[in-house]
Amino acid sequence: MPDKNKPLVSAAELEALIQGWGYSPNQSVDKFFPIRFWYLFGITFGYGLLLLFNSSHVAQNLSAEPVEVLRISRFLYFRGWFLCAVLCIGTFAYLRNWYPAITFSGIFIVGCVNFVFDLFNVYAEVLANPTPKTTVALIARLLALWVVFLSVRNAGRQPDLKDRLNILLPFKRDV
Repeated sequence: MPDKNKPLVSAAELEALIQGWGYSPNQSVDKFFPIRFWYLFGITFGYGLLLLFNSSHVAQNLSAEPVEVLRISRFLYFRGWFLCAVLCIGTFAYLRNWYPAITFSGIFIVGCVNFVFDLFNVYAEVLANPTPKTTVALIARLLALWVVFLSVRNAGRQPDLKDRLNILLPFKRDV
């Protein structure tokens, strides 16, 4: 009788399944992976710092009611710490090859859920009268989610560990 506590798929098997999703034998290394990594790093680091050090100012831009500003401010401060944790985990997974496909998949799912949650709870008052700044912030978040999705899809085509931070990798002839 099989053990009911034993998982059906191990973490290594799940990683191989996810990495094989966007992989084809004819495809080479994804030379744009480092550019996407640095874009995500910059967006996450920037938003994290903004939310950690200016959460009350951001909350004042999102709502006019004092009680709501206090609630959103506390939530955004927590979100800043959450972004720092996601940044550390994602960077570690990418640089150490620690189940990057599983990690990026988790980050993508959490990012999508957070985006939808924010649309209905954080941006609700702002979306009634959108501004160009709001539109740019939402587009930046959607673009970041798309980049994470591409990272999941191309997880099997990551460059070698020595080239993972090389932003000039697309210009390198032999990879």
